[in-house]
Amino acid sequence: MQQFTVALVAVATLAASPSRAAEPTSLEALDGVRLGESFGASMLRRAVRGAAGRLADSSCAAVLDEFRDEEGRPLRERLRALSLDAPEYALQVLFYDGANDPPCRRNHRLQAHTMPGSRVVRICPSLLTLALTDPDRAEAVVIHEVLHTLGLGENPPSEREITAGVLRRCRR
Repeated sequence: MQQFTVALVAVATLAASPSRAAEPTSLEALDGVRLGESFGASMLRRAVRGAAGRLADSSCAAVLDEFRDEEGRPLRERLRALSLDAPEYALQVLFYDGANDPPCRRNHRLQAHTMPGSRVVRICPSLLTLALTDPDRAEAVVIHEVLHTLGLGENPPSEREITAGVLRRCRR
């Protein structure tokens, strides 16, 4: 019951927080989390930093070779073009509040959404709940979204196939 209450507080904090301008706070300067200094931001920040840590492991970073962009190139090629490694890139992806976006409002199980190739990921309240209840899976969702920002489309591969690939390669 206490875990459920904490999850509700996190979701309410995200939903009630005003949209933030592009000016990052001191903590935001260390990563791309743009949710202010709320409890939800700290939960997401932990998931983003955990995902970056996982991507520092070569077996996890292999997802960049497994998945390809919409032109058939391995996602690792996009990172090379940006002169970044996977952990650096993950910390540069921008995560904004998407609680009031139509995709999050229509599907309460949706955790985040972005467009392939966009550096912006919109966070739904269910990702914050997941970060509280299953931090490992929340980190996998962050990696999943990072892959989309590098150009990975969906269907194919399906949402489940992407997350399964991340979980398979990025176990601790």
